[in-house]
Amino acid sequence: MKSSSDFLPALPQSFLLIGPPGSGKTTVSLQLPRPFILDCDQNLNGPVKFLTDQKKLGKDWFYDTPAKRPDGTACPRDLQWDRAIDLLTEACSSPDVDTIVISSLSSFIELAYIQTYKMTGKKLGDFKKTIDPKFEFEQWGAFGSIMRQTIFWLKSSGKRLCVEAHMTVDKEDLTGALNNFIAIPGAVKHTLSGWFEEVWLLDVSITGVPPNHKKEHRIYTAPDNKSKHLGLKTASQLGTSFPAEMVNVLKALDPNAK
Repeated sequence: MKSSSDFLPALPQSFLLIGPPGSGKTTVSLQLPRPFILDCDQNLNGPVKFLTDQKKLGKDWFYDTPAKRPDGTACPRDLQWDRAIDLLTEACSSPDVDTIVISSLSSFIELAYIQTYKMTGKKLGDFKKTIDPKFEFEQWGAFGSIMRQTIFWLKSSGKRLCVEAHMTVDKEDLTGALNNFIAIPGAVKHTLSGWFEEVWLLDVSITGVPPNHKKEHRIYTAPDNKSKHLGLKTASQLGTSFPAEMVNVLKALDPNAK
């Protein structure tokens, strides 16, 4: 048993990054300590080029995709969940990796849909690539269990975990008002943010007119009316909104960093 005097603040162990495409989620993920990117989207070219041009990309980062077998050939869709788990297991056991990144949640849960169908005996021919699969009650329960068990397994691995999530616009059940929700179906979208220490909304603002326009990527840790269902939060004294300059953010997050 450890005493309270042994406790030292450190870099948070779990991050949920929410935002629309192009908001900088993967750019932020790549700047976390020694990341392994589970590249479900197969869309690393843009963030890597941007960080390389800005001289902000570290040397110690790793990636792989469940869409490919180890020999580089295409992995069948119904085997990609197992391939993803194999890659995550390898990354969790690697001494060279400090951070596990799932990029992105939307693509990852499509693999979880298929795994759910397989576990519950539903024919894969009934599966359609959609954010709202035609699950029955049994399938929804299995899907929620798969997601929770996977996230908490990764959190217990001793590595930091970062999950990139998209948003969707939906109606509130009571008021009918349109608001932003995490793009994941079922009851999980209401509980997912509670599984993470840091839940950030990323966005980009553009000022000026091309070709002289400027982009600013920002991180938000507190909700407004439209984002109140995202579960935004921070366990650190970062403020409610700040530039997505990860060198400065990481220094602020980890007071013991060298």
